[in-house]
Amino acid sequence: MTTETQSVAGVPTTARPFAWRRAALGFGITLIAILAFATAFGAAYAAFHDGRVLPGVSVGNVAIAGLDRATAEASLRRGLPDVASGALTVKVGDQTSVIPYAEIGRDYDMKQIIDDAFSIGRGGTPTDQVAEQLRTLVSSIDVPVTVKFDANKLAARISAIAAAAQVAPVDATIARPEGQYVVQPSVTGEQVDAQAVLAQAVAALQNTSSANASISVQPTPVQPTVTTQQAHVAVDQANSVAAQPLAASVAGTTQTIAPETINGWTHLDPAGIGHWTLSVERGPIDQWVSLLKNSVDVRATNAGYTFEGTKPVVTPDAPGSSLDASAASQQIFDTLNARASGTAADKVSLQMAAVEPEFTVPQAEALVGQVKRLSSWTTHYDSSAHNGFGKNIRRPTNLIDGTVVQPGETFDYLAVAGPITVQNGYTDGAAIIHGNSVLDGVLGGGLCSSSTTLFNAALRAGFDIGARRNHAYYIDRYPVGLDATIWVNGSYEQTMSFTNDSQYPILIRGINRKDAVTFSIYGVPDGRHVHLSHATVTEKKPAWTKYVYTNDTRQVAPGGKKHVEFPFAGFNASVERVVTDATGKVIHDDTFRSSYRRVIGEVLIGWQPGDPPPGTSKQPGKPADA
Repeated sequence: MTTETQSVAGVPTTARPFAWRRAALGFGITLIAILAFATAFGAAYAAFHDGRVLPGVSVGNVAIAGLDRATAEASLRRGLPDVASGALTVKVGDQTSVIPYAEIGRDYDMKQIIDDAFSIGRGGTPTDQVAEQLRTLVSSIDVPVTVKFDANKLAARISAIAAAAQVAPVDATIARPEGQYVVQPSVTGEQVDAQAVLAQAVAALQNTSSANASISVQPTPVQPTVTTQQAHVAVDQANSVAAQPLAASVAGTTQTIAPETINGWTHLDPAGIGHWTLSVERGPIDQWVSLLKNSVDVRATNAGYTFEGTKPVVTPDAPGSSLDASAASQQIFDTLNARASGTAADKVSLQMAAVEPEFTVPQAEALVGQVKRLSSWTTHYDSSAHNGFGKNIRRPTNLIDGTVVQPGETFDYLAVAGPITVQNGYTDGAAIIHGNSVLDGVLGGGLCSSSTTLFNAALRAGFDIGARRNHAYYIDRYPVGLDATIWVNGSYEQTMSFTNDSQYPILIRGINRKDAVTFSIYGVPDGRHVHLSHATVTEKKPAWTKYVYTNDTRQVAPGGKKHVEFPFAGFNASVERVVTDATGKVIHDDTFRSSYRRVIGEVLIGWQPGDPPPGTSKQPGKPADA
């Protein structure tokens, strides 16, 4: 069998592939030629415009084609609006601040803009460059405008503005001007997010507008920890306690406690954030009740003794009444606390209790036959202006006469003889002040003759001696080392006191005679015996009188004399007293010590011609000295 290969009529078997390859080769050569031309053209075009912006390029619609960098920038400065002349207004809450653009260096980013302009037609592949160059020739290209500013300066200004706009919250507080509680209101604070404000500011500045810009931010409220309402709750509770007076009825009388007084008894104390504790002080209430008690208490009257002629007789007893201070104080305390809890009360009724006498008439009658004089002492004096011509000695003696001192009770001289006032019967006299004699103008001057006399009577009766002080210098009408001065100067008081430490009441009798005062003490003898030693005197300092010349005619006339101080020797003295009971047991063994200062007497001599110079002093028997 024979096989043949036949060709299709009209189609040569080798001519078609050869034609295709030839066409492809021709196209490639053409393309290469075009690319070569484009590259050469682009390079030549760029070289022709070297150092200048290509044709068709503008910035912000300002043509800068064909310009070098410096000229292009100058042209843009002239053609573009001034973005540094405006300002940014920042409003935070009700505070407004202005940041001038110039302050933060707002300007066109010329370097970036011109770099962008010069990159047109000069970047990418040669084909890209040719395409972009052709496009600029046909339709032009406008480069975007960009601005810049100092971000650090802007951030610093925004931070300062935000800090100034922030308001710290203020807690409500409680004050007490003029004794009344009031509320200092709370204040809501304001917090500003500086980063949020900065973000808005940056957004407002990142545009090419030369116009002023503004941003507005509302602060975030910050609530205080302690509110006005919380403080008002505490204040209203406290003030309700003293909103009205409190009437205290007792013993048929009514004492009113004023709101101002009650207000002083209360106070608010912090008890945690936004909470206070109301306290009613018990101490001031106790003091008020104590004063009330002193005014309403009626002491029981003990039976005592007096004399009808020379015969001792019994004086009657009488019951008293007493306010229970502890119960009364608690009642007032509870009432005021009830007010704080909402229970309004405007009065309280306080109860008195009966107090029976400690020494009754039957007890006194059983002893009246045994009453005897236990001791007595008399002081003689010269009635003169120094003692109000005896008035300042007689008056305290009369006030003390008839005083009964119960067992265990203390007698206080000033409590019975005082107050030392004109209304109480005293007048001016002399006294020792700061160790020197003041011969007139001292109210009550001279009454020490009375106190010294009673001191000596109590001393010799063997009772327990309390307050006693010697005079600054020794006065010779008193026993050495056994005087007892009385002195009142403002709040300072020097008194004389003793305690009846026997088991029976005693009666003090004060007797005034011409230029003499006597105190006698009567009671039931309990067998005690008193021994007084002789005074021991030491450290003697003799005194004398000096004569001083003076030209002060208000004190003494020329040639005259005036005694202004008397001489008193100085020394120390001590007296021991031993008191024993009926069995010989020592009850008291005490030593009374006195220190008397030396006083130099002084006589003023009115100066006249021929005398030594004024101020010269002399002492008889001694040469004169200035």
